[in-house]
Amino acid sequence: MYKGYKLLQEKHIKDVNSDCVLLEHEKTGARVFLMKNKDDNKTFCIGFKTIPKDNTGICHIIEHCVLSGSRKFKTKEPFMDMVKISTATFLNALTFPDKTVYPVSSRNDKDFKNLMDVYMDAVFYPVMKEDRRIFMQEGWHYELENEEDELNIKGVVYNEMKGAYSVPETSLYYKVNNALCPDTVYAKESGGEPYEIPNLTYEDFCEFHSKYYHPSNSYIYLYGDCDMEERLEFLDREYLSKFEKEELDNFEGSQKAFEKPKNVFDEYSVSKDEDTSNKTFLAYVSCFGESEGLKDGIISKLLNEVLIDMQGAYLKEALLKANICEDVASISMESTKYSSFGVYIVNSEREHLDKFKEVVEDILREVVKNGIDKDKLMAVLNSTEFSIRELLNSTTAGIECLFHVCDNWLYGKNPMDSLSFDETLSKVREEILNNRLLERIIEENVLNNNHKAFIVLAPSAGLNDKKDAAQKEWLKRYKESLNKIQLEKIIENTKNLIEYQQTESTEEQKATIPKLKIEDIDKETLKIPNEITKTEDVTVLKHDLFTSGISYVDICFDLKHISKDEIVYASLIENLLKSLDKKSMSYKDFSVETFLRCGGISTSITTMTNSKNREKFVPKFIVSVKFFPEKLKETIELLKILLTETVFTDKNRIKEEVLAIKGELEQDVIGAGHIYGINRAKSYYSNKAYYDEKVKGIDYLKFIQDLADNFDARIDNVIEKMEFVYNRMFKLNESIVNITTTKDNFENIEREFVKLVREFPNIEDSSYDFTFEKENLKEGIATSSDVNYVTFAGDMKRYGVEYSGSFALLSKILSTTHMHNNIRAIGGAYGAGFSITKDSEIIMFSYRDPNLKSTKEIFASVGNYVSEMEISDEDLESFKISLVKDFNPLLTPKHKGYTSMIMYITDSNEKELELYLEQLLNAKLEDLKELSNVIDKTLSQDSFVVVGNTNKIKENSEEFNNIVVLKK
Repeated sequence: MYKGYKLLQEKHIKDVNSDCVLLEHEKTGARVFLMKNKDDNKTFCIGFKTIPKDNTGICHIIEHCVLSGSRKFKTKEPFMDMVKISTATFLNALTFPDKTVYPVSSRNDKDFKNLMDVYMDAVFYPVMKEDRRIFMQEGWHYELENEEDELNIKGVVYNEMKGAYSVPETSLYYKVNNALCPDTVYAKESGGEPYEIPNLTYEDFCEFHSKYYHPSNSYIYLYGDCDMEERLEFLDREYLSKFEKEELDNFEGSQKAFEKPKNVFDEYSVSKDEDTSNKTFLAYVSCFGESEGLKDGIISKLLNEVLIDMQGAYLKEALLKANICEDVASISMESTKYSSFGVYIVNSEREHLDKFKEVVEDILREVVKNGIDKDKLMAVLNSTEFSIRELLNSTTAGIECLFHVCDNWLYGKNPMDSLSFDETLSKVREEILNNRLLERIIEENVLNNNHKAFIVLAPSAGLNDKKDAAQKEWLKRYKESLNKIQLEKIIENTKNLIEYQQTESTEEQKATIPKLKIEDIDKETLKIPNEITKTEDVTVLKHDLFTSGISYVDICFDLKHISKDEIVYASLIENLLKSLDKKSMSYKDFSVETFLRCGGISTSITTMTNSKNREKFVPKFIVSVKFFPEKLKETIELLKILLTETVFTDKNRIKEEVLAIKGELEQDVIGAGHIYGINRAKSYYSNKAYYDEKVKGIDYLKFIQDLADNFDARIDNVIEKMEFVYNRMFKLNESIVNITTTKDNFENIEREFVKLVREFPNIEDSSYDFTFEKENLKEGIATSSDVNYVTFAGDMKRYGVEYSGSFALLSKILSTTHMHNNIRAIGGAYGAGFSITKDSEIIMFSYRDPNLKSTKEIFASVGNYVSEMEISDEDLESFKISLVKDFNPLLTPKHKGYTSMIMYITDSNEKELELYLEQLLNAKLEDLKELSNVIDKTLSQDSFVVVGNTNKIKENSEEFNNIVVLKK
């Protein structure tokens, strides 16, 4: 049946509704796992166990480089070519501590086969071993264009990891692995420690690939509704059978249990002028030994929830009350063969380490002695069951199952065991409720276990500045040590790389990339069942969709009656709502009741633009809940308590949460600065973005920081404002109840939710005019990050431009050509993008970018690039084909219902989607080139924001009207 493969096991696993087959390729020993089911979103992955011996990022750099040209697919970047032209629903590669995987998904059968071919050829026959320039671009290289220039280091992964290590939690995660398993591969940083990446040689890089990228070391995964036999025959014929079996040493290492706990100290960098007090991270981590797979994964999730993550969790509550930190979080050795438990505290001091350990162990002893509250246990078990149920409804179920499988399979265990969720959860539930499983694990694997570490990660002002200066001095001395021939060689290599980066692939090379034709794709646009009714003044939207027995409901409240001065308090209320006591129960009991009665409650403040009048936007407060139908009335009661009984009198509790919010936002700005920069730039001209600044942008962060720093002086006034806004926030008029479930549940759900909403007042206050006094601040937001996020936002509406579906085409072309080639490939940034939004705004950004001024210059050249664009009709069609899927995106049932509600609120419809698709498919190159003038006009608005490295921003101070030093 499976020619060329040995059948090891086959089994139907009902939890994932799949016929699963475990095979071994007879000639090479390649391991193969099939999941046959009716999901049309097919998934393929080839992965390899990859064992780094140092911190140079060799695994990560190879992951980047193998996708830059291969034997059959001869362009410079087949991966980017497929991004441009494929209908893929998932297209990526990922480096883990001990493995590297290459997963793809597509709903189109021909596209899926093309992607498999591209990935298989890439991993086994990459051009990178023949062309050193690929390694130089993606990994690192010395850069020297002229003999008198300074010698520098550049590279995509080099800058990516400088950005990653700007977030302290990245350093902390690495330290956990290193501390607990120093004798294994987990003591190494597979992604690359930035300042060690330049120690990697090209020769070691090539040798590593030859050793590990072999079928005998491969794990191949196929999922979905495809002809598995035909795909297996293709893999054998085209790739696997070309190799001989090899015996490979790919052992991760084994870790002997510690005789006594260890103390670990390390530092992370903050800006040189930044105050370092109360910015230390302290961690308590324990290794349980090798993981048993799914069971240990579920237990780890339950332990984290009960002890750390849920509201009122034992450790979190005690550590916050000890006044030694601002926030508490869980941490563990993720994606490794070891099971572990860890807790860390944020914004503390080194001298609190003994107190930290004492509080953790005292609380754990109490938990073991008194037992975990049964209601808490049931709540976290129910929450876990919901997440498992939703896995089958996930748009990326194939990818989700892959990661579950990898957590088991690569360590010699049976991958099928990773997918038996119901059976495993049932056994765990039994042991937890009847045999004190979690209490025993806490006692044996944490308290009485010497295999643990106490980690101190302290801030060091200007640490990276010192490292950069030392590196710069070393480069200077190194350059001085080179003779003329050696210098000329570096200059020649630099020029060759620049020439390579600036040279387009030839037509012959482009012809090797497999393409779809327009007749190969489904051109259907998104269709969502939507029944609209008015019930007692409440608009009800109903979506009849299969949801695996879960019902999803969104209640949407209008916020136009909350004034400009009050919106920041509405946002603070949204952040605090589930974290404060209620009149009838404590916040801890509310958290437990949430998961006893339902699968979770989420809230958000969302601003939406009217599709018929882009100048008009509406702010909404949305409460979303998921539950089983039999829990309907209990869920309703819980929502009523949340929205009418929240109490704002506990100042200590509010302070705890404000400090946690502050810490999360500060880290978010460093890790995702482009999001904050884009909205900040938009707020220079957009009332909607200005509103968003107040509820979730830099302005909101500054409000939270000020409240945290001056809490005692501000809190009484803030509480007064919150109470006033809370009591007016939820109103009957213009409310919407959005229901997503099967039709047989509609009547009961509609009746109960309408009854709930009708209990809120009908507030007839006139709507506020959200017109703000806007100014182009042209800001530099200076942070402790080692890299930059350069952003631009401009308004095309002022030039009479209405959105067209063809704008999506131009966005895709510019993102994958001009922006990618110049900002990423040549500039060394980790990413860059261009888009024109439905609001006719031009958005540009770079991500983890070592540059600033040169990136702005590339932004400024977009109009000229568009005016001179030359794209063949065939390539233009390929770009169009890749975008058609966006008009019928993969959505879960929950997200389909939510999307339909957003379309209703914004007065958009399916006809609009059909029009945009038609505009896309009919777009001509001339149409796109004609936009160059309006792009140039929009660029002249000069609304740039850079979020990033303090030194870089100050060095380029002439680029800004205003510099804001965003200190923690």
